[in-house]
Amino acid sequence: MAYANTVGVTRKGNEVLVTISESEVASSSEADVIALGFTKGRILRQTCVLMSGTGTTVDPVIGIATNPAGANIALENGTAAATVDNQVAGGATFFATTGNLYHRSNPDAGTDNTIVTTYHILVGWGA
Repeated sequence: MAYANTVGVTRKGNEVLVTISESEVASSSEADVIALGFTKGRILRQTCVLMSGTGTTVDPVIGIATNPAGANIALENGTAAATVDNQVAGGATFFATTGNLYHRSNPDAGTDNTIVTTYHILVGWGA
């Protein structure tokens, strides 16, 4: 079976919940978070849970370009773990000209991992 993902974006007012369900995940697998409908926002919380597979940890990153690195990273996890839960007081800001964000779960091993990730995002940079 090949890598597969389901991305759900739910918005109520300025509050956005992004849910990503991935299967057959390898370290190079990437989910394109599409249809945000806005270009700037603040990521308040990132959770990433390794549900099953050969891997023992995940080390998620989300950014404004494919394979986020350097200045293209919006939020990057600090320490790999089986369950990651990062909350940022005030939020990690991003500006994505296309309205797309790019997520990688980055499991440490295997190609058979099942991972569920959520992002809590606010539209805009204002309070």
